[in-house]
Amino acid sequence: MKLKNYDFHLIILTTLILFGIGAVSLYGITYYNYLAVDSQWTQTAQYVLYIDEMNSYLYPFLVLLLISLGLCIPKRLFEQDILIKFSGVLLGITVIVTVFSGLEKGLGFILAVMTVVQAIVLIMTVRKSKSIRFEKEGYIARIGSSLLHFGFVIIILNFVSFRDSPFHLLIFWIGVVLITVGNVFSFYPEKMGLLLTND
Repeated sequence: MKLKNYDFHLIILTTLILFGIGAVSLYGITYYNYLAVDSQWTQTAQYVLYIDEMNSYLYPFLVLLLISLGLCIPKRLFEQDILIKFSGVLLGITVIVTVFSGLEKGLGFILAVMTVVQAIVLIMTVRKSKSIRFEKEGYIARIGSSLLHFGFVIIILNFVSFRDSPFHLLIFWIGVVLITVGNVFSFYPEKMGLLLTND
């Protein structure tokens, strides 16, 4: 499979996954408003069941999104044949961890690996390393892409592993800022380049 076809299929896969996550979120909001007729329902066992049910709907899409990121993020560092082997090994280890330690541990493992890999990609991109591979041209656009992917990984990692942490909201907003800045840099690289140059 050629790299451009590979990227195209990854884009389609990621778009469908994000659409699925959006559909689950919309259903969750609608269901929440329906149950909120009773203002005290969040203090009942029904609220716990609601959270567990929504998580059970969301987890499959998160797994698919992680697989998509697992195929997308390392491609910056590896040739396609090495990438496929790396992703296969990573997915295999994730399955083993999931079987023996549970889904959250498995997701936490692959997210930790993706966080480290994307941090390396971001650092190498900032340093203008020639060994990094990008579909986009231009320094600002590449930084934007790196920030965007890093933000996605951090937000998912936060959801999976830091829900009960006192730093949960802080980590969430860090992810949001990275995604926002990444989008701005990716879609307006010329304007951002001029702005940064003028500064």
